[in-house]
Parts: sequence; C-alpha cells; structure tokens
Amino acid sequence: MRRMSLRRMLLLPVLAAIIVGFVAFAVAVDVSERALRLAELDQELARAELSPMRTVDPEPAGESATSTPRPTSELAADLPVQLTLTQAGAVVATGGAASPFSLDELAEIAAQPSGTTFNVNGYRVLVTALPETLVRVTALSLSGFEAAIAALRGTLALGGLVIVSIEAVVVWVLARRIATPIAAVSAGVSRIADGELDTAVWAPGGSREVTMLTHDVGRMVARLRAALAEREQSAADATRARDDLRRLLADVAHEVRTPLTALRGYSELYQRGMLTETGALDRAMTRIGEESARLHLLVDSILQTARTGDAPAAVREPVEIARVIRNVVDDLRAAFPGRRIDERVDVPDRSLVGDRAQLHQAVLNLGANACRHSPADSPITFEATASTDRVIIRVIDHGPGIPESERDKIFLPFYRSDPARARLDRDGAGLGLTVTEQIVFEHDGRVSVSETPGGGATFAIELPLASN
Repeated sequence: MRRMSLRRMLLLPVLAAIIVGFVAFAVAVDVSERALRLAELDQELARAELSPMRTVDPEPAGESATSTPRPTSELAADLPVQLTLTQAGAVVATGGAASPFSLDELAEIAAQPSGTTFNVNGYRVLVTALPETLVRVTALSLSGFEAAIAALRGTLALGGLVIVSIEAVVVWVLARRIATPIAAVSAGVSRIADGELDTAVWAPGGSREVTMLTHDVGRMVARLRAALAEREQSAADATRARDDLRRLLADVAHEVRTPLTALRGYSELYQRGMLTETGALDRAMTRIGEESARLHLLVDSILQTARTGDAPAAVREPVEIARVIRNVVDDLRAAFPGRRIDERVDVPDRSLVGDRAQLHQAVLNLGANACRHSPADSPITFEATASTDRVIIRVIDHGPGIPESERDKIFLPFYRSDPARARLDRDGAGLGLTVTEQIVFEHDGRVSVSETPGGGATFAIELPLASN
C-alpha cells in the first residue's frame, strides 16, 4: 500500500482545520449580521408603524423648474407600505408605497396575530390590530437587507479563499523544509540497511530534532560496526575456548589421582598385613577392580573428548546411594589410614538413576578435599538422608572452613581458596569441585557449601530419587 507523503500529511490536516474553522466563523458572522440587520429593520418598522399614513404627491408647483425632479418610483421605494385591512384581507386605506401583495397574501397577513413580524414576498411585515376589527399593516422592502447580506457573504468567501491560499503556500513551504532533511536521513539509512555501513548520515538545514536524529543514527551505526567487530572477535574467542576446553578435559585426567591414591592405599594395607578382618581382603580386591575399571573408563572418555570434542554418551542406571557412600568411605580410609572417617546413612532401599562411576567420583572429590584441607586429628563425616523424592549427601569437616565471600567462587575452574585451606601437598589443578558440580548438574541436582557448626565446611549434594 502506497503511503501518503509527509508534505501531504502536514498540508491536508492544516488546510482542513483552517477551512472548517473559517466556515464556522463565516456562518457565525452571517447569522449574527442577519440577526442584527433584521433587528434594525424591525425597529424601523416600529417607527414607521407609529407615523401617520401618507401618499406620494407630485412636485409642488412653486418649486424651481431648473431642479432635477426625483422619480416617483424612487421616492416610493424609500417609503414603507402602509395598509389598513379588514380581518378578511380587504384594503380599507393605503399609504406610503404601493402595495406589493396579492389578495391571498393580504388575507394571510390579516390573519396573523397582532404584533407579529415576518417576511412576505421580499418585505418585512408588521401586523398591528386596530379598533373595529381592522388590521394595520406596515411593510419595508428587504432588498437593501438582502443586498447587504449578499455583499457580506461575497466578502467572506473572497477573504476565506485568500486566507486558505496563503496558508496553503506557507504550510507547503514549511512541510518542504521539514521533509527535505528527513528524506536525506531516510536515504542515508536505506544505504546503511543495504550494507553500506560507512555511509555518513547528514541532513542539511534540518531542525534541532532532525539533527539529534542524525546524531543518534550515527551513534547507532557506530555501535553496529562495533557489534559486528565484536561478533568476529567472539567467533575467534569461541575457537580458542574450544581449544581451552580440550586442554581442560585433558587436565581433568589429573583429578583421578584420588582414586589412584585409594588403590595405592589398598595395596599398602595388603603389604602391611592389615587386611586381616573377615572379608577385608575380598572387599579390598573388589574395590581395586572396580576402581581400576572406573579409571580406565574415565581416562578413555577424557581422551576421546579431547581428540574429537564430543563427550561420550551418558550412562543411566539404578544407583544405590548407600553403596556409593560406603565405597567412598572405604577408599578414603585406605588412602588416609590415619583419619577418622564416619558415615551415617539413612536411605534404606532408596536409589536414583545415574552414572555410578560419576556419582562415586563426585562424592569422593568432596571427601578427598575434606581430608586434605582439615587437620589430621579432626573427623570427617558422611551423612545421607532422604525425603519422598530427593536425597541429600553431606560431607562434614571441622577444618578452617570457607569464607562466605569465596563460597560462590570455589566451584570455578582452577580457583584457589584462602591459603589457610590450601592443599597440604600444594598439588592439583583446582578442578575437583568443578568436576563435582558438573556431575551433580548432569544428574539434575545441585551442590552447595555452608559452615559447619563449631567451625569447618559442610558440602551438600542434593539429587532426585528414582520414582517408584
């Protein structure tokens, strides 16, 4: 659909408003002038009605023969029509100018109430009742009135035409001055939309608003160019980020040292002859086999991701929470034989769906951190409680704790906490908590840290239970 130009949009409403306003003004002036002149004519009728009836006589004989005689018709036109009628409309007496009314009109006039003023056959008529059922009629011609009104209307029409013409020219010039800068801005923006981002938007002779518009458009284009450059930079950064991710996944392989330490612990326990309890040796061998298989699978997954950039498919199977925590506690006791590690598990016959190896690693990371960052003579406690649909695993230590200002940062890759809570061996890549958070997130859970009553840190893993 073709839209109206700005010039026409400015011109047409202004002209329409001027025309409507002038027409209303002209009508008001016409009505007012007619009412005023009719009032004056009615006053003249009232004076003529009080004057005695007279007839038009010829020039007196003694008047100079050299003077120009006044025509009888002109003299009669200046005089009112004065008639005396019966109620049936019959003329009883006449005076002034000759009667211009027909018999029917006289009958209609005589039938009007006394004091009525109205128009008949181009005359303004005043009817007054007389004694003996007679009616006195006084009439003045409306020719002068109509001529004056016609002249007024002609003046109004001519004046309106002149005013509308002048206003049309003024509005057209103003609309052109407004539209020309906007058209220049529109042309520049159109070129920018076509991809010519170096186009300068300039509006010659524009108003302050148009100048502000051109300035804003220029700033917008500058920001657009900056955004495009930033997008190109972001693409380059994304490429580097993918490379960093592959290096990160390769670094995650170093986080397998904790389960390796557990394997070494089981080996040392065996070498020292400390697996003398009933079933202890079988349990240790079972754990060594499970951890070896898990480490092999973990290293293969990391290397595959580092080579191809595609993570292996997630494993989803029923996992017993109590068994995971018991295995983690056994591993830590083997890795840290001098530590007191307690467990309080209250989730009988409850399980969730997930990757057993990943969940084991997530809980083991928290336990290994607690062992490394807390005094050797302080206990480490594993708690597990369950509600109707969720299970919460807590790892509680009594070490220096984690300041509240750092609790949102410790899950970031490579973040090092306060030196008071640093690793005793100064080793590690700082990825244990990051890996734990990622595993918990993939299992639709969340991990958090809070202060242990009496001092220390409590890490909590909240996971959804499998539906029955």
